[in-house]
This record gives sequence, C-alpha cells and structure tokens, in this order.
Amino acid sequence: MKVFYLDFETTGLNLYHDDIIEYALMESDSGDSINAFVQLQKKTEVSEFINKLTGITTDMTKRGVTVEEACRNIKTFINGHAKRGESVVLVAHNGDNFDFPLFKRMMNENSTRIMHKILYLDTVKMAQLILPRMFSYKQVNLCKLFKIKNEQEHRAIGDIIALKKVHVRLAKLLDKTATIEKQVECVYSKFR
Repeated sequence: MKVFYLDFETTGLNLYHDDIIEYALMESDSGDSINAFVQLQKKTEVSEFINKLTGITTDMTKRGVTVEEACRNIKTFINGHAKRGESVVLVAHNGDNFDFPLFKRMMNENSTRIMHKILYLDTVKMAQLILPRMFSYKQVNLCKLFKIKNEQEHRAIGDIIALKKVHVRLAKLLDKTATIEKQVECVYSKFR
C-alpha cells in the first residue's frame, strides 16, 4: 500500500466557491513530490489576506497549470508510484473537512479517475485520538509539540513535508508496529 501526503492552498475556505491556487503531493517511501500553482477559475485575483497568508500572488497563479492539468498530473503521479491494483492512502491535515472533499470534487468535475482503491487518513482525527487533551490540533501546534520546523508554512510543499513528519510521530505514538491500514482502521473506528 502506497502512502501519499496531500495539501491544497486555496483562495478561501469554501470548498465549492473558492479556487485551488496550489497543490502538492508527496509519495512517502521515495520522498518524490509534485507541486504546482493552479490558474484561477472562479475568482479574478488572489485576495490580500490569502496573499499575506501564503505569499501566493495572482501573477503566480497565471503562470500555473489549469485544474484539468493538475488532475492529470496527480493521476499520473499516483499511478507512477503505485502498482496496478495496489491501494493508496492519502494523508492530509484536516483532510476530512477540507483536502479530501476538495480532491474528490476536483477529480469528479474533471472526469479524472484514479485506478486504485483510495483510503483517506486525516491527521487531525489521528491527533485527537492519540492526544485527547490538546487545546488545538492545528498543524502548526503539532509541529511545535513535536519540534518540527515547517520551512514554508501555508505553502503546499512546505506543509506536506511537515505533515509527513507529524504523521510519522503520531504513528509512533499510536503503535510503533501499526501498518498504515491499521492506522486508518484505528482512527476511523473511533470516529464512526
């Protein structure tokens, strides 16, 4: 089973009305990754707030790929790393509420189908299970707890590099011998 870390940067928090402006995907074993800016579709510019938060400008998105190209790139990347018939796990921070629905919508709207069974693992839910007394489960707070430095916070590539380290630390706390399948099963059996 192949594990991939996924992150999107967007023009806002509305899954249906805001645009993806950057994505990153990393394969766990090899560390191979893809990262690109994405052209705006619904918005005409990146807001000042998002620009200050991410450092991404409207001009950067103009040089980006289309959403259709982003879908093809993600599909090609996953298919290039996972064997035929092998399941894949997408790991994202707050994935259940943001990245996974965004990923599914983007792929469906662009008629892009990945020919692998996809499992999803949200590190927020994983952290809630393992560290039930934390005040906040934001990735920045987990990075502080585990002394992980995110060199590019609120940028897709920086966030997935930090995410992989957070996930590894959480997995060790859950059970050092747990496979990724067991991690998914354990986390989601608790939240059903």
